[in-house]
Amino acid sequence: MTVVVSNYNGLGILPDCLGSIQRLVSPPGEIMVIDDGSRDGSPAFVREHFPSIRVIELGENSGGILNKVRNRALAEARTDFVMLVDNDVLLKDDCIEQLLHGMATLPQAAVCLPRTLYERDPSMIYQDGQVLHYVGTSLARNRNFPVAQADNTPRLTIGWGVQLIDKHQAALVGNFSLGYVIGWGDDAEFNHKMNLLGHFCYHIPAAIVYHKRVQGAKRYYASVRNRWRFILEHYQTRTVVLCAPALAVYETSLLLFLAKKRELRHYRAGMGYVFANLGPIREVRRRIQTQRVMRDRDVMTSGDIFIAPEYVDSKILAFGYRLMNTFLNAYWTLVHRVL
Repeated sequence: MTVVVSNYNGLGILPDCLGSIQRLVSPPGEIMVIDDGSRDGSPAFVREHFPSIRVIELGENSGGILNKVRNRALAEARTDFVMLVDNDVLLKDDCIEQLLHGMATLPQAAVCLPRTLYERDPSMIYQDGQVLHYVGTSLARNRNFPVAQADNTPRLTIGWGVQLIDKHQAALVGNFSLGYVIGWGDDAEFNHKMNLLGHFCYHIPAAIVYHKRVQGAKRYYASVRNRWRFILEHYQTRTVVLCAPALAVYETSLLLFLAKKRELRHYRAGMGYVFANLGPIREVRRRIQTQRVMRDRDVMTSGDIFIAPEYVDSKILAFGYRLMNTFLNAYWTLVHRVL
């Protein structure tokens, strides 16, 4: 098995990540670092202090298309199973064993993803297997929830970037799409596509990693661009038609939110990208819709959409957030059985 760490200017955190990989109960046969155009000397540092680790430099930054790094990792790995790891993540010593057990025992498993705890407070969950909300966003199930009280049953997920992948099954769906920039959906697109086509992605709560969480970036443009590309490529026509009122409510809420934040330019740019790329989007959609084996209603749900508290920083926004979720949840109860 190969563990691949994606790195960009991670000199301050990369040693902890690599050290945790080397301390695994069963060290992988191969460890690689894919460097995305770092300027902090981290590739040279790895070569000097971790000489057994193979370093591959892209030469220039991927320009926000992190899926270029992920696809390069899958192409360079010399093993069937490839574990993708971000440089700000630490692996628990039995993490790989738990993920491999999931691969071997769960029906049609092609990808297994770990539970992620905060490194600063490992009693709390950071990431617990993303679930797709039917309007094209995530629920972030169990975010900031005590791990001792969380459910430990594996389930289908659209996950996040840290995942163990059967690279041969991933190749059957075209690996990660280069049409998505870093932000919501750039990794979810791959997992959802795998699920739709019957190469299932499972959340494995027994597999643990720790995340050095810092303040998240405000990727408004990426969220708009990726979300609509995701919907247009993956959703059945019936789903789009029946969910149109809910999509309209969410879109209106998003526009009002961005207007209040004075960030509408990102919405215009994101939608401009989508309209300019309708041709390529149609080609991807045609391929996915002809090959899919799962219905939309079996791989999406409803619930309160996760928004970090710092974004809902006024009474008006808090009220609008509650009102939107109330409507979306009620609408789902009406339509999900007929999707």
